[in-house]
Amino acid sequence: MRIWPRIVAGRAAPPAPASDLTVVRRAGRIAAFQASLALAAVLLVVGAMVFAVDVRVQNRQISTQLEQVAATADDVYDPPPGMELVLRDDDGRVSTSAGGAPGVGLLSGPTGFADAGSGDATFRALVVDRPELRVVAMLDMAPYRAARNRLLLSLAAAELAGILASIAVVGLYTRRSVRPLMQALALQRRFVADASHELRAPLTVLHTRAQMLAQRVGSGDRRELQHDADAVVADTRALGGVVEDLLASATMTAGGTPQERVDIAAVAEAVRDSMAPYAESLGITICFESTESDDGAPLEVMGSHTALRRALTSLIDNALAHEDDGGTVDVRVRRDGAVVQVSVADDGVGIDKAAMATLFNRFAHGGPNSGRRPREPHGIGLALVREIAQAHGGDILVASRPGRGATFTLTLPAA
Repeated sequence: MRIWPRIVAGRAAPPAPASDLTVVRRAGRIAAFQASLALAAVLLVVGAMVFAVDVRVQNRQISTQLEQVAATADDVYDPPPGMELVLRDDDGRVSTSAGGAPGVGLLSGPTGFADAGSGDATFRALVVDRPELRVVAMLDMAPYRAARNRLLLSLAAAELAGILASIAVVGLYTRRSVRPLMQALALQRRFVADASHELRAPLTVLHTRAQMLAQRVGSGDRRELQHDADAVVADTRALGGVVEDLLASATMTAGGTPQERVDIAAVAEAVRDSMAPYAESLGITICFESTESDDGAPLEVMGSHTALRRALTSLIDNALAHEDDGGTVDVRVRRDGAVVQVSVADDGVGIDKAAMATLFNRFAHGGPNSGRRPREPHGIGLALVREIAQAHGGDILVASRPGRGATFTLTLPAA
């Protein structure tokens, strides 16, 4: 039977392709473009309606003014500003105002509104028959054309400014609306990368153990079978721990920390009790000490009981991995003003100075000689502890001297 080679999770998984984020960004840009086009169309329609209403109002004013002048004019002298007059009496005599020559030809035409012009001048005219006179009243259209041109320029400037402002606003709000989705996709990619990386090595080891166990079933050696079965159980437990770490990390990253009153001293003592048999099998003693404040305030924090238990478990497990046979791991809980501190100290090999800067990074390990026991590091335990601490409004600090052990201090705001 084929035995798969063991894969060591020593490097971070390659980053997932950015196609999903690219699709989201492209969708955001398309949505912003479409929304901007829609707003631009609305602005254009509104501008056209404003211009149409203004033209209609002007035409009504022109008609009213021409009708009033044509009904009351008795001579061509002193016409209203901007207007010209042409009169013809029953005897056929024609008289015009100073600029009324373009309207003479309208005397022989039908009554009603008409247009007349001479050179650059354009008039709107009204021909009216009265009992003794035929009157042609003409209104110079230059001021009205200038007013319409100014209105068009104003509307064009307003349309342009509105379109640019709508593009900026829509782009901004679209980017803000897409940002949560991009963050969710980034968290999803991060979790998938963590899971694939962290589960690869334990699954490979577990599969190899199972293959070895299957090979030895026919040998009848109960001692070897028992050893392999125990190894499979241990690897399964380690795999379960990795899964719990990943799920807890996802919960902390998503901001889903429950808020309940937690007695951190009781949690630390419970973790010590649960890990004491394992520590004794390694020849290590776990000591626990809880110191209350002078005013007797309880050692309680607000947060998740499960997450805090997982963080303390990771800290104690890390200390056991770096402790000598016959050594001691000290767990101390105390209150310092408005914070509660939980310290886990060992007197093992300590931490190399080069590894201190990246100690709490994901997939960062202390190096091949950082532990005194051969074990496969997961690379997420201490990173998870920091995420849990920060999700609870606290922090995790470490002090170490090579060859003299290390002390991890979890600081949390007191309830």
